[in-house]
Amino acid sequence: MGRTAPEEVRRLVASGRVQGVGFRWATARLARTLGVAGWVRNLPDGTVTIETRGSGAALDRFERALEERAPGRLDALRRVPGHKSEGLPDDAFRILH
Repeated sequence: MGRTAPEEVRRLVASGRVQGVGFRWATARLARTLGVAGWVRNLPDGTVTIETRGSGAALDRFERALEERAPGRLDALRRVPGHKSEGLPDDAFRILH
């Protein structure tokens, strides 16, 4: 019997020109393609917050792909250590407003 990798939850903050360029929709599409659950939301300071859930390998692939293919101009994608999850009720990826 194979062992499944434990799920991780990560909070990311994207900065640069990431609002008004389709960044949230591209992020959601990419997450769904890679089997990553979570949500994405614009913040008033011009950054975008992303909360993800999945295997560590899937989340690593998601982050690399986002850095390579994000619309607009992604200056930085940083992980937020020690965050409190706001909840991911299912395996979907949602765009929050």
